[in-house]
Amino acid sequence: MSKHYHFANFKHVDILQKDASYFLAVSEHMNISKAAESLGIQQSGLSRAIQRLEYDLGQKLFQRKNSGLSLTQSGQQFQQAIKDTKRSWEASVNQIFQDAETPSGLIKIGFHASFGQNLFPTIAENLTTLFPQIELEVHTSSSFQVTRSILQGDLDFGLVISDIKNPELVLKKIGEDFLAGYQTSLKEQATHLLMNPETQISANVLKKYGLLRKIAMKDYEVMAKTALAGPFIALLPHSVARNYPQLKQVGSQYKKADISLICHKDKLKSKIYKKIFETIIK
Repeated sequence: MSKHYHFANFKHVDILQKDASYFLAVSEHMNISKAAESLGIQQSGLSRAIQRLEYDLGQKLFQRKNSGLSLTQSGQQFQQAIKDTKRSWEASVNQIFQDAETPSGLIKIGFHASFGQNLFPTIAENLTTLFPQIELEVHTSSSFQVTRSILQGDLDFGLVISDIKNPELVLKKIGEDFLAGYQTSLKEQATHLLMNPETQISANVLKKYGLLRKIAMKDYEVMAKTALAGPFIALLPHSVARNYPQLKQVGSQYKKADISLICHKDKLKSKIYKKIFETIIK
């Protein structure tokens, strides 16, 4: 699940000459005009590039059919040779990145905004100070979605609230949070309960507030601000509620949870990802 770099990622590191890259585009689209459009060049220039290749090889690479172009046998062999060269080259370039002593490139981090807003500023400061060559891309989503994106390789690291047990993931606790009820005045009788429908809430908690009308909202920040405006009790993570000193905790904590840093186990085979993982933990 390590990051892979392809020719499209590089401005100057490309083992292929332009004519060979043009050939691959035509072999993908099997249409000169569509290939030229995808490359951003004129059809005439693309046709001349293919002619130059055919001249050097002494073989026709394409043949025309009613439905468009098709590869000749020589074209198929040439296509395979280029793809093999690309794979070998990209594997070598990837190894350079994986063995690098200094992290660089794009790093994608996902987390739920409720606790991420408190943790991420410090993480961002540490990472960008120690590794100025990296670029950070932040994705805010539920812990479930962040975990799934980590497993699918769409994110490099995640901050989640969960008791995940997956052999493909590495977890490290970096904090903790809890859910509780909050309102502006403990003396005022609440009329509504503000709650996130995606949060797992026990039946006992819901029973406690059974007489209150429910207002469902997924954004904890909006929920906290709404709680400030009326006779409402909001079921909020402490990490959000502490940013609103006017809100007072009602009763005890309902749900405690660890905040963990997660990544795919294969990430830590790379020196650069291991360094970033350890930096976030610190």
